[in-house]
Amino acid sequence: MVSSSLHVSFNIVDTFFLGQLGKTEVGAPAAAWPILFVFISAGMGLATAGVALVAQHMGAGNRKRANEAAGQVFGFLIMISVVFTIVGFLLAPQFLKWVQTPTDVYPFALSYLRIVLLSMPFIYSYTAFRFLLKGMGDMVTPVLIKVVFVGVNLVLDPLLIFGIGFFPEWGVTGAATATSISRVTAGLVGIYLLFNDKVEIKLSLKDLFLKLRWLKQIVSIGAPATVARVMTALAFTILFSLVAIFGETPVAAYGIGRRILHVITIAIWGFADASMSMVGQNIGAGRTRRAETVIKKAILVSSAIMFSIAAIIIIFRTSIMEAFIDDVPVIIEGARYLAIYSISIAFFGIFRIFDSSYRGTGHTVPAMILEIFRIWGLRLFLSALLALPSLPLLNVGFDMGILGVWIGMALSNPIAAGVSYLYFLTGKWKRKTIRD
Repeated sequence: MVSSSLHVSFNIVDTFFLGQLGKTEVGAPAAAWPILFVFISAGMGLATAGVALVAQHMGAGNRKRANEAAGQVFGFLIMISVVFTIVGFLLAPQFLKWVQTPTDVYPFALSYLRIVLLSMPFIYSYTAFRFLLKGMGDMVTPVLIKVVFVGVNLVLDPLLIFGIGFFPEWGVTGAATATSISRVTAGLVGIYLLFNDKVEIKLSLKDLFLKLRWLKQIVSIGAPATVARVMTALAFTILFSLVAIFGETPVAAYGIGRRILHVITIAIWGFADASMSMVGQNIGAGRTRRAETVIKKAILVSSAIMFSIAAIIIIFRTSIMEAFIDDVPVIIEGARYLAIYSISIAFFGIFRIFDSSYRGTGHTVPAMILEIFRIWGLRLFLSALLALPSLPLLNVGFDMGILGVWIGMALSNPIAAGVSYLYFLTGKWKRKTIRD
């Protein structure tokens, strides 16, 4: 939960300072983020294999195997990150045009996107570090590193955005540079700890040379998780395009509101990460009943916390928006978005705990199916159906405008949670997925 808090503060810092410049500037990260999310999601999907393999081998009492799996996952992620950096940088203009980035926002978004893409290998390094230690059950060390890079971003953001002192006044470019420097810092610290016997996982360069027998396990577990995350990220790019149809005001409201809603996910991601590690290790040890108890208690406690936080955001939604931008239409639209979506976000938390638990045991195929159904079959479809006058092929629509997008997003959460619970009842997620 502390880690999630830091991640939220990291995003809110950018939004707060860019909001002082105007809705065009604050819209740049909102346009670039769905594209970055695709690349980052691919890395997180593959890193899921690290959690499943390390956690289950640790639960089975085989530390040597856990360490070997960690080296293979880390090496594979670094290789993939270099490829993604080159492809993303070259195709950045086409990506932004594809998501219907508003003309005024486009040059700022292109600058932001390309600068952050250059730090992708270090983003992947920290992602691998975080997920591998998660498999070990070490949640503290990644948080300490996150404190460092959030602090770096907090200091550099105003200096590089507004040109304080001898620093250049770079605006959106300054925000992207501060973000990149902070993520490079996190990646370098993670690499140092992994290769210098400072954490439970101990790696050397020879551990990174990929072996076919490990690659098969990494791909079989990581590929479905990667597909799920990438499909989710692609859906968010389309969702942004849908929001962008209605103009700059909804884009700015969505960009700010989305960052604010991350506050509620503090409880969600904290308990989801804990469930992933604990369920994975208990399944590896053959303690299926205890794994089931972990999931139930995680849902109970996190739901109570999320309902409380959501209530606070709903009550103070207008004041919260006013803290980020001085634009009345954006404030009104953002407050409406916060009110509608916050009502359902606790159900998103329930879905995420189920999803993380299934991935922690290596059952990434059903997790992939549930995630794709949630984001494509529910959120995207319902948002478009309610917002547009007519959907292609179906020739039906409710023409509610941007209000329909907010309602469609909210409705997807309770339905997805219910379907995920049905798979939980089958008990199929309790089977081990590790093998010698």
